Amino acid sequence: MEKHNDHNRFHLYLRGIILVGFTMLMLKLVLTGNMTNFIAPKMLPFIYFAMVVFLLLGVMQIWRSGSKKEAELACNCGGNHSTSQFPFRSFFIYLVFIIPIITGFLFPEVVLDSSVAAKRGFKSMTADEEQSAENKGGSTEKAEAYLNDPEAYMEELDERVGDKVAESSNLPDVPLEHPEGFELQTPPEDYYEYLESEMLKKDTIKLTEENYIAMTSILDENPKKFVGKTVEIMGFVYREDNFEEDQFVIARFGLSCCVADASVYGTLATFHEAKQYGDDQWIKIKGTLDTIKYQDWTLPYVKVTTVETVEQPDEPYVYESY
Repeated sequence: MEKHNDHNRFHLYLRGIILVGFTMLMLKLVLTGNMTNFIAPKMLPFIYFAMVVFLLLGVMQIWRSGSKKEAELACNCGGNHSTSQFPFRSFFIYLVFIIPIITGFLFPEVVLDSSVAAKRGFKSMTADEEQSAENKGGSTEKAEAYLNDPEAYMEELDERVGDKVAESSNLPDVPLEHPEGFELQTPPEDYYEYLESEMLKKDTIKLTEENYIAMTSILDENPKKFVGKTVEIMGFVYREDNFEEDQFVIARFGLSCCVADASVYGTLATFHEAKQYGDDQWIKIKGTLDTIKYQDWTLPYVKVTTVETVEQPDEPYVYESY
């Protein structure tokens, strides 16, 4: 019985150490500023909350490991309590949690680069909108037909959804609606219209970390309005296989929540000495805006006049902020 209690106390102690280890790892990422390499700043409050919870749970587990009474109550495995089970079963389970902690402290944080951008492809907001317009065009007549008879539309929709559900043999038990109180985050009213008017007033448009996503989107949507304007952009160099020698994209990764949903925001550029700047190299360019046809899309592009090599910024990603 004593060996059994010692075994349980060891498990409690190890679980506590793992929880404290995750707390220290998150604290390290927050203090060094590297946490934003993995999540958007708006998610930081959740990290702070997790740090407090993990620390409290870890301390509780370590405290329980020193109590014989708690150790007796700790076992809930319902199986063999032999310590011989530990090296083969529990070891690998704990290893799943220990490895991320060790690697998090030992290895540097990796920033998304052009290799990731190549897999996702260079695509502008204009291309997205044109594709969306084509998809909508085919259903315009059908949508108009239902405007005068919405009940018929709902009946057909129910039938189509019902057919899809019936065809599936393994549907998870998940809600089909947003939870109560859920709201999509949207920019302030007329935000993009105001920002576009401000950009049109300026002779030189500077894309900064704060306005990068918004201004890039505006340039993509209305490239002809800004022809002749001077623009300054900082980002990393990225190329696709079909680019000319003097072509490249100056790009940044934009995060909404975390690196899993990162999107490439970039502007096509031309420079006669472009080949001397390799992929992933960070540069700051200045040039004149024009338009170009790329894969049947009308895109903005920069006729570069000056290029300055710069260091990767402390925060390489950009975020939506209003």
